[in-house]
This record gives sequence, C-alpha cells and structure tokens, in this order.
Amino acid sequence: MRMRTSKLFLLALILSVVSCQKEVDLQPGVGSGTGSAGGGNTSSIIGDYDFVGEAAHTVSTVTVSDQGQQLKGVTVSDYVTKNNVGTAKITSSEIIATGIGYSIDTMMNVKTYLDNVLFDDSDFPYMVTIPPTSSTSPYVRVTADSITVTTAFGVSPDPSGAAPSGPVGVKLSWSGDTLLMKINSTFSQNVTQNGVPGVVTGTVIGVTKLKKR
Repeated sequence: MRMRTSKLFLLALILSVVSCQKEVDLQPGVGSGTGSAGGGNTSSIIGDYDFVGEAAHTVSTVTVSDQGQQLKGVTVSDYVTKNNVGTAKITSSEIIATGIGYSIDTMMNVKTYLDNVLFDDSDFPYMVTIPPTSSTSPYVRVTADSITVTTAFGVSPDPSGAAPSGPVGVKLSWSGDTLLMKINSTFSQNVTQNGVPGVVTGTVIGVTKLKKR
C-alpha cells in the first residue's frame, strides 16, 4: 500500500509539472546554443518571416523525498508543432513576433523510480495549445552563426505567467529559404505538490523555423 501511495503521489507531481512542460523547458539564462550553420549566409538575418513551426526533444526529471523514500520521475517527449500561425520581423537588434501560436499533440514517456529502482514505465498524451502571442525580443550578435536573445523567441510564458527574461544562446542556419534557430537549454527549479517539496531539472533541444518572405 505504501508503494502504491508513493507511486500515485509521484505521478501526480510529474503530470502537474509536465502539463506545463513546454513553458518550463526553455527557461533562458542557463543554456547555450549548439549545432552548426548549414548552407546559407547567416551573417544577415534581417527581414520578414512567416512562423512555420517548432520541433523539440525534451527530458524532465522530478525528484522528491516522501516518507523516507526517494521518488524520481523521468519524462521524455518529442514533438513537432501543428496549426502554426504568426509572423516575425528581424531587425539589426530585435526579433518582433506577431500573433505566433501553435499546438502540440504527441505522447510523452514517464519512467518512475523508487529508491532508483524502476517500478513504472507509462505513456501519456501531451497536448497543449499556445494562443497567438506577440512579443519583442532584443538580441545581440555573438558570431556569424549565433546570437544571444534576451527573451527566448517563440517561447510562451512559464506557469506563473511571467515571460522568460534571461539570455539564451541561439545557433543559426538555413534550410533553403527557412531560417533555423536552434536552442540547447537546461533548467532547474523547486516545486511543491501537496506541501511536499521537489526539484525539477531538465533539458530541451529545439529549433524554431522561420520562412523568409
């Protein structure tokens, strides 16, 4: 009975966090861009674009201690956004997003551990809709194929409703007329479920795609 109670507690905590996983995963300020520039000159990205989607691989780990036991859940998801809408204008110092929105409809895998012993491996639906949102994100050029963005372009607010505000590294490349903005970011934050504290850590490797007009 104790193991079942612990399992249900951990699953509740995992799902409460992962339901907002998209908002949390790209917390800026602790990540840096990775990848290499593809064919195309990234020295100038100024122009007008259509938002054509995002793709990401995410890993989140939730760890809590309950009744003398360590409970851990590891959640993995891969997705490509659907129903993409919105535009972006890139100037010499800003990325101006207008009406960018999308939906995610995929599955996530959750492995739960009790004192580092796997006792559950389950898949759950991961569905979220980000309504059209407009924002302005200042950036600075770092190298010919990378920039640092003050607010993570294309990322919705976190679960508290606050928009990301720290710098995040972005690698640039081209696929034909589509600009690829690649992010490899990590995050860590404290959470509480029913008065019990926990720690969430994770990574996301993602790319935002903008088609030049």
